[in-house]
Amino acid sequence: MKKLNLNTIIYIFITPIFTFCIWSITTHTWLHFINTLFVLSIIMTMFSFLLLLVQEGIFDVTSYGFRKFRYQMMRKKNRHLYEEDDFYNPKSPKRQHYAVQSWIKPTLFANLTYIILSFILAFTI
Repeated sequence: MKKLNLNTIIYIFITPIFTFCIWSITTHTWLHFINTLFVLSIIMTMFSFLLLLVQEGIFDVTSYGFRKFRYQMMRKKNRHLYEEDDFYNPKSPKRQHYAVQSWIKPTLFANLTYIILSFILAFTI
């Protein structure tokens, strides 16, 4: 596994830090702490999964179809202006390489671990 940098460590521990902050200003019960951890973990998991999908290029094929359709539906007098434009007249649906930022996958796995941990803690009460 690659070495974790400071930003990755911050994103991994941001969920427990926010959970503790919210728990400290509200009701101090164990159940409330577990519920807050679960809710924040779900939100952060959805956010990081959506970022992972976008950075992996999952939606590129859909946008390729819409851009190609828009190019095909243009008037012929305007179409020649966009013949060499790679955005409006794309040649391939996906790029060769996608750069996923290094903090997204560890954050996603850490928040999934927090969800599982909150299930385990909830059933041990």
